[in-house]
Amino acid sequence: MKPQLIILVLLVIMVLAPSALALNAVGVSDNGTAELWNGSIIHYSYHVNAVMGYLTLYNASFTIISLAASGNVASIQLNLVVTNGIEYFWVQNIAHIGEFNGSRYMVWFWDDLWNITRVNALLDLSLIKGNRTYPVTEHYAYYYRYVAPPVMLVKAPFTVSCMVTVNLTHGYINVNYWYRLNNTRLDTGWVKYDDVLIKVNSTRAYIIIGGFNPGNLSNDIEWVTAGYTAAAQLYVFKWNASMILMYRYNGSWFTPPGGQSRSFDTGESVNPIAGISESYINGIVHQEYGRVNSTYLWLINASVNLRRNELIIRVTPSGARWIAVINGKAMLLNSSETIINTGNWASGRYKLTLTLYAGDVGIYEYAYEFTIKGVGVWLWLIPLVIVLLIIAIYRGILKYGARALRRYV
Repeated sequence: MKPQLIILVLLVIMVLAPSALALNAVGVSDNGTAELWNGSIIHYSYHVNAVMGYLTLYNASFTIISLAASGNVASIQLNLVVTNGIEYFWVQNIAHIGEFNGSRYMVWFWDDLWNITRVNALLDLSLIKGNRTYPVTEHYAYYYRYVAPPVMLVKAPFTVSCMVTVNLTHGYINVNYWYRLNNTRLDTGWVKYDDVLIKVNSTRAYIIIGGFNPGNLSNDIEWVTAGYTAAAQLYVFKWNASMILMYRYNGSWFTPPGGQSRSFDTGESVNPIAGISESYINGIVHQEYGRVNSTYLWLINASVNLRRNELIIRVTPSGARWIAVINGKAMLLNSSETIINTGNWASGRYKLTLTLYAGDVGIYEYAYEFTIKGVGVWLWLIPLVIVLLIIAIYRGILKYGARALRRYV
């Protein structure tokens, strides 16, 4: 069947029986749930002040299925929920990728802001101050949107990155939208293209992960690939990309503890058959053409192995906020595998505790006890013994030399 005919058939199905298709975006999301190595599901909640996603596109070809939009355009969406504890807002920072010709693509960015304090809530535009100016006669809207200039032309492979930072400014919620685009010939650096002030009296402002909000949306962070806009579905002919989602805690960036290959909130989607299949390898989510596999991308796991003079620690997910504590001494694990040399450790019993954190909340713990039959405390006396021996030999040489000199004289 020709691709055009397939698209027509799928469009008819979407109109007549939308439930026949499992419509979902594809990427990596954390909604405050994660699967452990033993199959059990854990639930947690945390909040942060910055989230970032990046996607490297190696090559792709696609179109969209939509009643309201057209064109060969994909969206890469960074979606999250911002709150002051009372009002809730759904925030979107979106990179758009349009096919141009061959290995060249058009890239542009826009941001959206929705009021989700209650179901179907409108946004009071008089409370929103950003780079877009609305007519004074327009008081309410379903969402605020600002399109950042310019449209940029890049050649694959290239990397698109989106970041949202949240802070409190003059007692109001302040949402900052950032983008970055780079390949071998171009690097925009981080560009703050919109600075949105939500003029609602607040004593705090943060991104929340876990649970649901009054607008009946999931409190999640997601970095997902989907159709262009207006509930468009991405129909893929070929796709090869990699992506990662991170949050910032105390100035450092971490992979979220949970990761699912789906979206929980956005209306755009990827075709479940001619779509994108994902796999997780060494901290990176790899995407390729195939059937959509909406599932947990990784299972939380930790293991420790003592081999000769090496303590080998392995954790999943890599890049998450794993803290290892050995007999009271803490260290941050920066990779999926950490090897610690125990060759000079004193003999004794040791306890290692690995804790996976979501922000400042510990959500998983693994303990391991082991014994070191090392060289003992006397090892630390060896340098002193050597020094004393050298001094004794040196004194002996001097004493012998002095006697020999007296005999000669």
